[in-house]
Amino acid sequence: MLDFWGNEDLIKNINLDLKNNKVPHCQLIDDHNGNGGLLLGLKIAERLLGKSPFNHPDFNLYFPLEKDDLSDNSIEKFKTLFEKINYCKLADWKVFLNSNTQLQIKVKDITSLHEKILLKAYEGKNKVFIIWGPELLNNVASNKLLKILEEPPSKTYFLLVSEKISEILPTILSRARNLTLGQFSFTEIKNKLLQMKVDSASEIAKSAGGSWRKALYLSENSNKIKELESMWLYALRSALKSVGNKKIIVELMNWADKISSLTRDEQKKFLEFGSNLIRSALLINYNAQKASNYYSLNNFEIEKLSPFIHSKNILEITELINNTFYEISRNANSKILFSNFILKITKYLNQKEI
Repeated sequence: MLDFWGNEDLIKNINLDLKNNKVPHCQLIDDHNGNGGLLLGLKIAERLLGKSPFNHPDFNLYFPLEKDDLSDNSIEKFKTLFEKINYCKLADWKVFLNSNTQLQIKVKDITSLHEKILLKAYEGKNKVFIIWGPELLNNVASNKLLKILEEPPSKTYFLLVSEKISEILPTILSRARNLTLGQFSFTEIKNKLLQMKVDSASEIAKSAGGSWRKALYLSENSNKIKELESMWLYALRSALKSVGNKKIIVELMNWADKISSLTRDEQKKFLEFGSNLIRSALLINYNAQKASNYYSLNNFEIEKLSPFIHSKNILEITELINNTFYEISRNANSKILFSNFILKITKYLNQKEI
């Protein structure tokens, strides 16, 4: 039996397939919620191989890297991250690599996979291949993988672990059985945090939005999150005081300089935090408090912000955050980007809802 927390019905079906030797040759684990897709893939691999995959010669793992790095040469790095964060996401991997460039799974990796498929199993039984982040396969690598999946050898199993299945080649999706890891309930997360003796368990569970990875991040990085909130609150308060006050504009430019000095991943986390803050303020403005999952580490009363987020500016603010996030991913000039960002936020916040 798989020892895996949550998603009981899904795990029950997987265990049944394993027991009856009816495991599909290709399965896609959809883990957009951050609830242990990679961990599940490794546990399935362990059952198929009969022992820990990292100690088995017929197990292979492929994941996104930068430049010309190959998965076979970076497996120890991966193991270091996974031992630290079982519920890791691709964003954790990128931070671990200290990478500011787009990660990809290269054609060379899929060529290596193909070569290994042609070899006999060392222990005469199953071979298992996990691809973590198949959405980051480049086009050539995707098509090469597709040809492999069209005629998989017997006793060969593929586990694709994805956070964005919409970005995977549709023909690859059609050859895989989907295993979707659903959201955890508020109670499940809260109780798990209480077992771990985490402070503010209820508040974190609410803010996690059904993601155990997010709950872990919130519980382990409260100081960082508090700082992100402080940077947003400073910007929003200054923006609302800026009308007719030229000195505030200088302060906002200094703020933009500070944000531009962060790493690109920190800038993305800043924008993600702000997206949730703005969304929650809008919900509260329209009396939909129950749909909000925001809580403040700085004792900020979000009700004070909510009147300024409304139907006349929400689309513009949301689009601004999303576009800035996109430009950061493309390595745009951060100083120019956030200078424009704060000026536009100032304009939008001072729009009136009529």
